[in-house]
Amino acid sequence: MNKKIVIMLAAVVAVVSVILVSILGQIPNFETNILVKEIVIEGYLDENNNLIPCKINANGDKIISLDEIEPDTILVLKVSVNPDNANNPDVRYAIDVTDGSVMVSSQGIVTFNSATRTSAIVTGSAVDGSLVSDRVIITKKPGMDSGDFVGYQHGGIHRCD
Repeated sequence: MNKKIVIMLAAVVAVVSVILVSILGQIPNFETNILVKEIVIEGYLDENNNLIPCKINANGDKIISLDEIEPDTILVLKVSVNPDNANNPDVRYAIDVTDGSVMVSSQGIVTFNSATRTSAIVTGSAVDGSLVSDRVIITKKPGMDSGDFVGYQHGGIHRCD
């Protein structure tokens, strides 16, 4: 082979090698997709932004008990997502009521539109596809309505207060 051809081939191989190393030789910058591992409905915020935590019933369900549920009763749920650095920490909310008497917004604000509906189950699910969720049962505390009488005393009906 001719010396010029050998030198040209060596130069071409060197240039191609430099280009390949500069393109492929870098450390890849793959974004790791950090998924949500846990969603926790902690409770709700009162009018002073104080957290009123959920209670846990005998079945292990989270419960928010309200003294009164009237039309336009509003609860702002306090929800945390773990880990803090999840790529998509958004939460999708769903409610078990389909008649519009109770609604939940995309920000976790629950609105009771009727006094006749006194309970609802709200579920918060991860949007990122990680299949994690949490739920809370919102209900009116059992109480004594004017028609709830429990016993007799001296021949008459008496309320237990």
